[in-house]
Amino acid sequence: MVEIDKTFKERLIDFIFYCKERQFVLSPQQTREAFDISQRGYMLDRKLFQYSLKAIFCKRKEHFDRFDEMFDRFWSRYYEERLELRKSKSKPKPKNNDTDSIIFLGARFNKPQIEKEEETKQTKGANETERLRRTDFSKIDIADKERLEELAEELFHQMSMRFKRRMESSNKGSVDIRRTVRNSISKGGWMLDLAYKKKRKEKRKVVFLLDVSGSMDTYSFYLLRYILVLKKYFKTLEFFTFSTHLTHVTPLLRANHEPEILKQIGKKVHTWSSGTKIGESLTEFLSVYGSKFLSQKHIVVILSDGLETGNVSQLKDAVSTIQRKCKTLIWLNPLKGMKDYQPIQKGMINVMPHLDAFESAHNLDSLLKLEKLLMDV
Repeated sequence: MVEIDKTFKERLIDFIFYCKERQFVLSPQQTREAFDISQRGYMLDRKLFQYSLKAIFCKRKEHFDRFDEMFDRFWSRYYEERLELRKSKSKPKPKNNDTDSIIFLGARFNKPQIEKEEETKQTKGANETERLRRTDFSKIDIADKERLEELAEELFHQMSMRFKRRMESSNKGSVDIRRTVRNSISKGGWMLDLAYKKKRKEKRKVVFLLDVSGSMDTYSFYLLRYILVLKKYFKTLEFFTFSTHLTHVTPLLRANHEPEILKQIGKKVHTWSSGTKIGESLTEFLSVYGSKFLSQKHIVVILSDGLETGNVSQLKDAVSTIQRKCKTLIWLNPLKGMKDYQPIQKGMINVMPHLDAFESAHNLDSLLKLEKLLMDV
């Protein structure tokens, strides 16, 4: 057995709680197994430790899909610290007084300090979460950026679970009594399985058009991550970016690993953070893709601040045509989240009469509100 230090034990316990906060259901047995593989030396090899924990912690597909990114985010700093520690002489740490400590799964902790830190952490964590959920993406400090990304991952995952449950329940139509009774005959009259007449709703089709111009730069990243979460809950999801030119990004969404998707989008979308020609881009969408991706079964979501630098009349005509050809047209504008905002820009004035919904998209709370809008149309 390998002797594992207190710092590592604390980190592993924190990681277990980190996973539980993100909807992982971990039993005491799984916790003991995690400590067992650590004592066998698996933690000395980062990849071996990662794959071992993944095998222990992940019982569902959504857990497998998320675990690698969660592991990298949580453990990278620890392994970097250990690497630095090996390069310098480590100083012996003072031993804890046994009378002021508690034992948890083989790890020793100072009792008063842990209780105090845990209470402070819970209060501070709740306040921080509320603050970050309501903070405009453009006003996030560098110090808060990592925490906001973790919170976005957690909230978007919870939203995806709600989508999944609602899609499963909506796929069950009204109960067919006659078929249910007929099927029960072979089971001795027991109605074990209900038969349904038909599905109430089919999976929706949605088209996202994301403005990635310079004025949208601080919002585009979070809007992009939001779209990546939604992609599996629609019958078809088509994704385009635009600024001065339109780019069809959907083929890049086939990869399962989010960092790889973001990397590929960064390579292909050459007009990120450039100027804005919304009208030209939407006209290009209509002429090249309109016949394929526009119908009365499609929801179209345009995410843009509406700061048009091109032809306003062209923008108006394009939006009017899209609205006429699709089921629902939603425009998300981050500027709407500003206090006393009024859509007085020429671009927005011209498109407002042709929108079915006009909402903000400036923080996490506003993006989560879109969930209801997408499910109810």
